[in-house]
Amino acid sequence: MTIKTLKVFHVLALCIFVGSIPAHIILGGIAQSAQDAETFAVLHQAKYVLTYGLTTVGIALTLISGILLGLSQKHTFRTRWLRTKLFLVLAIVINGAIILTPTAERMKNMAMDAMNSGALSPEFHAAENQEAIAGAINIVLILVIFILAIVKPSLGSPSKEV
Repeated sequence: MTIKTLKVFHVLALCIFVGSIPAHIILGGIAQSAQDAETFAVLHQAKYVLTYGLTTVGIALTLISGILLGLSQKHTFRTRWLRTKLFLVLAIVINGAIILTPTAERMKNMAMDAMNSGALSPEFHAAENQEAIAGAINIVLILVIFILAIVKPSLGSPSKEV
């Protein structure tokens, strides 16, 4: 695979990952105004599928292609901004894997239970708050990564930026 092909793949994976986030937020917002438990449950199920199928897959493909790009251009690992960027990507992956995806699954399950029982668990709102905080952290980290990728600051690095 050429570096240009790898870069295209990396950008497409990044678009899948970042592009799925607004849909995730919108589905959650629409679910809050759902008129019945069935619609509420279906929207949370769709949100979970989106989280697992696009967001998680997108970040995994972005991470893999980013590592392959870095390995193909070994000199890039010498720059502090890139090492910082990779550390922040790892933080996003950990946050998504440990907090966001399991929380989305719990919320989906509680929404499905509410559809069947007619009552939403009080734990749902705690999970919703946890998701909101973890999601906001990831959005801030994503913005910092974009800034690092665009500005490529030296961060006190003695080596020349490429």
